[in-house]
Amino acid sequence: MVENPFSDYPNAEAIPAALVGPSSSLEGLRILVTGLGVTGFPAAVHLGERGADVILVDGDDQADVSEKAQILEVFDVDIRRGAEHVSTLPEQPLDLVVTSPGWRPDHPLLLAATEAGVPVIGEVELAWRIRGTNDAKWLAITGTNGKTTTTTMLESMLLAEGLKAKACGNIGAPLLEAVLEPGLEVLAIELSSFQLHWQYSLSADAAAVLNIAPDHLDWHGSADAYEADKSKINQQAKPAGI
Repeated sequence: MVENPFSDYPNAEAIPAALVGPSSSLEGLRILVTGLGVTGFPAAVHLGERGADVILVDGDDQADVSEKAQILEVFDVDIRRGAEHVSTLPEQPLDLVVTSPGWRPDHPLLLAATEAGVPVIGEVELAWRIRGTNDAKWLAITGTNGKTTTTTMLESMLLAEGLKAKACGNIGAPLLEAVLEPGLEVLAIELSSFQLHWQYSLSADAAAVLNIAPDHLDWHGSADAYEADKSKINQQAKPAGI
């Protein structure tokens, strides 16, 4: 087994064990989801569907999200929009924060969660944990440049071989939706440094870093931090032939 180099990830030991698998009950867990976008919305729907008490916060209170809100209300998701809801944690105690990739690590709400002992994970970690018995292969690609072209080409090659494959992650379908889609054999996954920052247990069947050049330094804080997040894609990748 590949050693987990991120075992000291802040508050990792507090991630609810019930999260594993796509259908186990999450009743009794209070989970905060940040952002009502491409990743936050499906995460809130999935967690709410499994019985978690979900609070979704988003600083944008102007966009029309009525269609999404109607769906989320079916699962009793508590939607809180506006700047006042993203500056600090809700008063209720939390078991987990699932953050959208655009939220910087130094965001006050995320810092407050870490300081309070609440684990913070992103969509990659969430999808990896809920994949359950889904044995679709994870072929993961990152890099400063060329990752979308490469991931799209990879999907085309897999489809040409007759495999049931899908490009997902930072392009195509949200990773969470792809993991829950039955019948897929291979996932061609593009991962950004933002997505990789919030995961620590991914063990891809194959992974590649195409290239690294200084980028998004305002988000990561330094070139070294950016490179470290990119490198997470390889840290626990399975050895060749496995």
